[in-house]
Amino acid sequence: MTALLRFALSTLAACMVGLGSQALAETTAAPASVHTPPAAANSYKPKASESLDQVIAKTLPGSPLKIELLRQAFVAQNPQAIIAGKVPKLRKGATLVVPDHDQLIQRTLGLLVPANEPTQPLVSARSSTFEERKRWVQYP
Repeated sequence: MTALLRFALSTLAACMVGLGSQALAETTAAPASVHTPPAAANSYKPKASESLDQVIAKTLPGSPLKIELLRQAFVAQNPQAIIAGKVPKLRKGATLVVPDHDQLIQRTLGLLVPANEPTQPLVSARSSTFEERKRWVQYP
């Protein structure tokens, strides 16, 4: 794992509080024209009594992402296998495609950190004049 990804994960864990439901849906929505068949390494066959939350806990353990985001990612990735609702239900006998956790994190970070936004310098390029410094706050 690269240093940038570790930094991104720690930043993401600290910043996950402010995402709205629309932003969460945008991060998990797959393009309609792209359909990839389930691969053996990226699929999971749930047991008859397992819930979606139990599947998430088994397939993506220790994820820094909120459970709501992971649920939406599973529902978006498996519309044929999950009955969407307040509490998503798994269809019997369906094999689930596990969403790519790294791509999900990158999409979520893309919502939190604007790309190609110029940064403002912290220090002004010009020095302050004596008149400007006279108005500065002074402590005894």
